[in-house]
Amino acid sequence: MKNDEFKIILEDINEKFDIVIEGHKLLNEKLDRHIEEDRGEFKEIRNEISFVRKDVFELKQDVSVLKKDVTVLKQDVYVLKQDVSVLKQDVSVLKQDVSVLKQDVSELRVDLNDHRENTELHKGKKTDKAS
Repeated sequence: MKNDEFKIILEDINEKFDIVIEGHKLLNEKLDRHIEEDRGEFKEIRNEISFVRKDVFELKQDVSVLKKDVTVLKQDVYVLKQDVSVLKQDVSVLKQDVSVLKQDVSELRVDLNDHRENTELHKGKKTDKAS
């Protein structure tokens, strides 16, 4: 009888091992599915990171070009400011020249009018004065 009891116990243990082995297989399958899903997600993330790195690299290049352009623009603005300063001085000189010319023209009118009056006195005839 002991032998029969021992066989029953061994069969019971064997069934429990089968259940544990089956559970272990199911767990392995579940882990394998998760590993495959994670691999796919990691691959997508790596691809996205690659695109972001590429975009960042291109943006850095663009910023570098923009910095150079800004430097050139600053230099151009500096030159333009100098040119404007020179133009302001030239305009100031021209204003003074125009003022002198106006004065000269005014003096010439006075001289012309005086000359006409003297000439008319000699001829006896009057003409309109220069304006």
